[in-house]
Amino acid sequence: AHDAGLGVIVKEALANGRLAAPGRAPVLDRVASRLGAAPDAVALAAVLAQPFADIVLSGAATSGALRSNIPAAEVRLDGPALADLDALEEDGERYWAARSRMAWT
Repeated sequence: AHDAGLGVIVKEALANGRLAAPGRAPVLDRVASRLGAAPDAVALAAVLAQPFADIVLSGAATSGALRSNIPAAEVRLDGPALADLDALEEDGERYWAARSRMAWT
């Protein structure tokens, strides 16, 4: 869509909270620890680093979550961090199947 000149809004950048909490994604925790940042900020920074992402919504539902998300704009991901985070890629069908099983959907 971005290559076709359309704007892309990333709505679920933290996978509905699955990437926001420490301990949920060990790879993310390791990268966050190395960079001295919170896992949610690193996850959002990874999305912000994508050339197709025109707008990235954090999905923060509380002021505390928003305060934790804001540093994402300052996180600088290096090559090794981005390579490590590639392990978090999830097949779209698997993601939507997991999302549909969430109690709030």
